[in-house]
Amino acid sequence: MTLALATGLSACASMPQKTPPPSNPAPTSVETPTSTPETLTAQRAGRLAATGHNLEAAKDYIRAAAEARGQTQVHYLMEAAQASLKGHKPQVAILLANEVLRLQHDDAALRSAALWVRAQGFMDQGQTPSAKGNLEELLAISGTPQEVRAQAMGTLATLYTQEGHELTALNFLIEGDSLLSGRDIAENHRRIRALLDSQPTAKLQNWQGRSGNPLVQEWLAVALITRQNPDPQQRQAAISAWLTAHPGHPLINFSDHRAAITDTSTPNPALGSICALLPSSGPYALLSQAITAGMKTAAQLQSGPAVRALRTTGNPSYTAVLFKRGIKEGCRAFVGPWLPQDINAVAAVRKPSDPPIIALGVVPGVQQSGLYTLSLSRDVAAQQIAVQSYGAGYRRAYVLYPQDSSGAAIQADFIATWRKLGGEVGGVATYLPGHTFTDEARQLLSGSPGQDSFVFLVTNAKNANAAVSSIRLVNKRVPIFSPALLHGAALPSDTRGLSGIESVDMPWIINSGQSWPQAVQLLRTTLPNASDAQWRMAAFGLDTYRMAERVLDKDMTSSLAGATGILHFVTHNQIIRDMEWMEVENGRIVPLPGVPKPGT
Repeated sequence: MTLALATGLSACASMPQKTPPPSNPAPTSVETPTSTPETLTAQRAGRLAATGHNLEAAKDYIRAAAEARGQTQVHYLMEAAQASLKGHKPQVAILLANEVLRLQHDDAALRSAALWVRAQGFMDQGQTPSAKGNLEELLAISGTPQEVRAQAMGTLATLYTQEGHELTALNFLIEGDSLLSGRDIAENHRRIRALLDSQPTAKLQNWQGRSGNPLVQEWLAVALITRQNPDPQQRQAAISAWLTAHPGHPLINFSDHRAAITDTSTPNPALGSICALLPSSGPYALLSQAITAGMKTAAQLQSGPAVRALRTTGNPSYTAVLFKRGIKEGCRAFVGPWLPQDINAVAAVRKPSDPPIIALGVVPGVQQSGLYTLSLSRDVAAQQIAVQSYGAGYRRAYVLYPQDSSGAAIQADFIATWRKLGGEVGGVATYLPGHTFTDEARQLLSGSPGQDSFVFLVTNAKNANAAVSSIRLVNKRVPIFSPALLHGAALPSDTRGLSGIESVDMPWIINSGQSWPQAVQLLRTTLPNASDAQWRMAAFGLDTYRMAERVLDKDMTSSLAGATGILHFVTHNQIIRDMEWMEVENGRIVPLPGVPKPGT
């Protein structure tokens, strides 16, 4: 939908590549030549933008604006703002959009385009209150194109949901429904149902009395009917009676699922789709949302099969039911389940002729034709460090990990793999993040580790500086390998203490704008306030979608240079992710072709 918005903005706010002559010129005026300097500069900017050189295009548009006057100048500034946003310079985009708004008072479409760019720039900088203000002002402009208005409402719904103002979000989603068509309506209905499903019954009843929008009240009434009537026939009869008593409800049908309401224009919403079978509750809910957002972004950019979310509840039996229902409704492939109990449940009911699955975890003993596995766990990075460093010639590891359950699990996976390979563990110690190393941890490194030794450090971006600095106070030279250093969306603000650390993680996290810049732009709209963990999972969504496409194409031989690393199929239908090695040198990421050799 964001691509449709970009097209809409381009149509509304793009400038002519030649300066147009006045529609009714005075007799004494001289026609502007078509080769004026600003036109040539703008034409070059257009070519640069078309080939993805957005920052260079922005500079040329600014030069063209400086040489032009009037409305043409404003259009050039608008193009420069849009190119700056695409080039990941939100602050510049905001300044240029400000200038457009200062100069332009009559062209409603151009003002709405500038407000949209400014809102995107604010979201990129994490300034969501300012972004909301711009989006709401954009909605107040009568000349805002319909597709831009719909996208703004959807974005506002996301922002208000994240702030806990779900009723306001629901209003935006339902008000925007009339602006949509086709698949966009189906996706909007899915969002409405998901928001309603996540609320307790008492809150929905309270909302009925608070909302002044008849359509919102009707959606709430139908959601409550589905909860009060577990029997499918009784529920259908109750809904039909309610619709008869309340004419004018949106044209939607109600299936036998408790809250499955689907658009009449798509009788089988899953037909031909890649379906995400992921948890919708508990600690996995927001992570599942990010995976699904990544999948939908990949579908949009690849122009591939649509993505439909099938939300599990933590009940394995219900997960199996959703899987069979997805097959009946036309899912061509599934990404998920994720949780071990759900993988077991689906594997138990799946037939060899059923659509393929990419499960997001590995369950011992579960192997089937057409069932592929890709683990999202950071434990995999720990295992890979063990395999690759042993292959590079290292033989002894010193293990440091924080005193929490996650750190304990990661180091245990590392040690198990390391010892299985024949590696020696020189010692293991815990530390408390943010505190001075314990005597045990200092003694661990106080000797003189040999050239074939390294420290396996479990940490995260927030605590990495302190941990690395503490190690360097005891030992200046020992290599430090960490599976979790860069699991977040960015390096810590102070990276001076990280110099010399080598780490393994995904290229998306190192430089997502370089890995797949178009995906970054779309995902920052869909997930404007994504946590580090969500941003990481969105990258997995991008890659699992493309791997599902390969499964459908029966292409199991070639590798995929994805956002999370190099992915390829191996024996037993496993998908392995080869993560990249890098080092932090003077606060900069330096990619490495492989593991640094011992003694280097």
